[in-house]
Amino acid sequence: MIFGVFDGLHEGHRHFISQAAARCERLIIVVTSDEIVSELKGRAPKYPFEQRMETIRSAFPASKAISGDRNLGEWNVLREHSPEIIFLGYDQHVIADELEKLREAGEATVLPEFEFLDSHEPHKFKSSLLRSE
Repeated sequence: MIFGVFDGLHEGHRHFISQAAARCERLIIVVTSDEIVSELKGRAPKYPFEQRMETIRSAFPASKAISGDRNLGEWNVLREHSPEIIFLGYDQHVIADELEKLREAGEATVLPEFEFLDSHEPHKFKSSLLRSE
């Protein structure tokens, strides 16, 4: 399982998703809702949820794209899909911290291990950089 906003699918996203897909039999791609993006980033995504979801589904048809939780911190996607491992992007330390808090709170029954994947030219392919162009 991976998590992301995927607001304008760029080469960094493609690299991240491809790395994760190569390490598992079936990848679940959790796409963040517009509401959660606004809550986390203080702004709406450039592309609406349905468009971001369709872009992911079109680009990675062998993977399963699903909607993230409706409320921040619920982690229902973990309970519902029981992933064996969570792959995190090089810059997803906040998610890692939240997963560690879950583990410390004793919710390890729904919490798989997680692993950070390598970045792909983050000085060129990072959503915040590309958004400012």
